[in-house]
Amino acid sequence: MTKYNGRGVAAGVAVGRAVVAARDAHDVRYRLAASGVERERQRLRSARDRTRQQLEEISSRVSRTVGAAQASIFAAQLLMLDDPLLVSRADVLIRTERINADWALQRAIQELHDVFAREGDAWLSERVGDLADVSGRLQRNLRPDRDPLVDLIDELDPPVIVVARELPASVAAQLDWTRVRGLICEVGSPTHHTVILARSLGVPVVIGLSGASQAITPGQLLAIDGTSGEVVVEPTDETQERWMQRAELARAALAAFDDLSGKVAVTADGERVILEANLEIADEIARVIDAGAEGIGLYRSEFLLDAGHPDGAAEEVQTAVYRGLLSAMAPRPVTIRTFDAGEERGTGAWRTGGHRDRFGLRGIRAGLQHDDRFRAQIRALIRASASGTLRILLPFVTSSDEMRVARHMIVEIAREAGLSDQLAGIPIGAMIEVPAAALTTDALARNADFLSVGTNDLIQYTLAVDRTDERLAGHYEPMAPAVLRLLRLVAVGARAEKRPLSVCGEMAADPLLVALLVGLGFRQFSMTPSSIPVIKRALLTIDSRAARLLARRAVRASSAQMVHELLIPVADAMHAHATGLKGN
Repeated sequence: MTKYNGRGVAAGVAVGRAVVAARDAHDVRYRLAASGVERERQRLRSARDRTRQQLEEISSRVSRTVGAAQASIFAAQLLMLDDPLLVSRADVLIRTERINADWALQRAIQELHDVFAREGDAWLSERVGDLADVSGRLQRNLRPDRDPLVDLIDELDPPVIVVARELPASVAAQLDWTRVRGLICEVGSPTHHTVILARSLGVPVVIGLSGASQAITPGQLLAIDGTSGEVVVEPTDETQERWMQRAELARAALAAFDDLSGKVAVTADGERVILEANLEIADEIARVIDAGAEGIGLYRSEFLLDAGHPDGAAEEVQTAVYRGLLSAMAPRPVTIRTFDAGEERGTGAWRTGGHRDRFGLRGIRAGLQHDDRFRAQIRALIRASASGTLRILLPFVTSSDEMRVARHMIVEIAREAGLSDQLAGIPIGAMIEVPAAALTTDALARNADFLSVGTNDLIQYTLAVDRTDERLAGHYEPMAPAVLRLLRLVAVGARAEKRPLSVCGEMAADPLLVALLVGLGFRQFSMTPSSIPVIKRALLTIDSRAARLLARRAVRASSAQMVHELLIPVADAMHAHATGLKGN
């Protein structure tokens, strides 16, 4: 039994078998049951046959158009398919070590690379490029239609725990989370989109476990605690029993909040607070309703692009999804954010939480650039609006001018489609995620029907910290006075223009930070569904007048550490309240 400690970022306890996904989840490794060996051998043979057919077609085409000499390159690659050190070797590994075809092929490729390097032959060295070409084609042909991890999860007996260096949200959105009971990542942050997705589904997550994808062997039994960050590999029977008890206690703690599910959220002195839910996958709407959300404060529509459906962005598909959401939540409001997508997402192959378009085209800028996609989404939203109470939220707005241009374009789209009458009653809001927007909230509010603060991005842009870069994890600080001062400006600006204002970032799910936000003037929050009962309970310990005094001191603080110290009495009060409930 081995113990590791990472950082818990999504509460919960889980026990399951490890599935190791290296290289951004594309190099997938697991152990086979005896019944799965022949299936994996057949997958390998099919991949070889597809590869052979493709290479023969390429060779024939090159021979006709360029010449026989150039076509001989692919004849050499065809010979590699029959090399006993490649496909045949992978087949042996599947049979003798009972590992999946993807892993076996990767092992065989590495062994062949080692042979080339060891021999030191110039001719062999020149063949490294051919080997990479053939092996890459073989690996793609093992799973030609879907992501390998997605297929794998569907084939294995649950429960499983995914171990990865970093799990892209585009992969996470396709997983069957009824089978995946936990997630361990070497890198990431509490605000990484994959973590947010898992947290919304009640799946425990541990991050910051450096080297986990190498240290943990596929098929090992794992126990993880998404609160403490503890991970146990191959726990003893006695330890397993204790972890099962911990899981039961965690479920019981959530059940203890049920007495508040039918009540509205209020502070200790009776100030009304609205609690809504963030949603990533439309099929999870039942979780939102069960949590007692008063609406959906943020539906991240870009997850439609990652849902494993190539037509996810098609107008008719979007319309059906939006109608389903609106109908399920009616008459409660549903805030749908238009695609927060960057440059590479314009082709449909986008990566949320990645690094490439961090300061490029994203949000409403990308929407206005990718004209056809934005127009299709707006038409779908308007057509679906009759099914419930819709609010359209535009992401990454940076100025009043940008908001005005976007609103004008939406009006034009509706007019061209004959939907002007339906658009008339739909509020259109702006998301405040950058300092430029926060500093000009009053001007921005004049062109928006409502405002929503995305604190995850606002913090990273204010502090110049990429929240997906584990090297800077210690610098991502929601309690930084600079962040709090911007939030105060937003609250004042929205109040001056009498615009509804909410917080939909991860700050809204932290009880201590909610105390600060209440003091700053916020009264509407959107969060992961599982956080709603926790925040509802925490609000009962917060006096709004005391919170205002706390916020005044916090914005005048010179460091985040000073703000932490100011919040100690608040934390003590919340702990005492929770302890008293347990005692009763």
